[in-house]
Amino acid sequence: LHLCDRRQRQMCIRDSLYSLPYSLHDGYLTKLEADEETLICHFPDGIFSTTAPYEQTTGAKVIFTGVDWDCSFLYVFDGLKNTGAFSGEKWDLKAFLPYLERLEVIDETYGFWQAKWKGLLTKGEEMVECMVEVCYSGEMVYEIEE
Repeated sequence: LHLCDRRQRQMCIRDSLYSLPYSLHDGYLTKLEADEETLICHFPDGIFSTTAPYEQTTGAKVIFTGVDWDCSFLYVFDGLKNTGAFSGEKWDLKAFLPYLERLEVIDETYGFWQAKWKGLLTKGEEMVECMVEVCYSGEMVYEIEE
């Protein structure tokens, strides 16, 4: 099921775990907004279409509804390592919202009412690995700017 409004924006609702219309890979998440059950993720530089001609959008939001804040977290690892022991912090995702500077999404995984994004988080002058984990019972909607 894809809902498309061609006037100001295009909205697409994910219809299957295997046919996502967009990829967040190499997308820059710069702002998170939340209310009681909704999380809005802002990608002002756009995201990428997964169908030909595989173009980058001009801007996008990924909106989760029915977010379970008790099961949604951000894991921030100390530094950048390929292997070996690691340490870091686990944040309640909602508590982290005002601290987000920029997160480059490297990998994304979707499962049973979960979205997990792995990437590089900018903390001042430093970049560290991180993982975002969103648990939700509603929809994941792509809102594309035209």
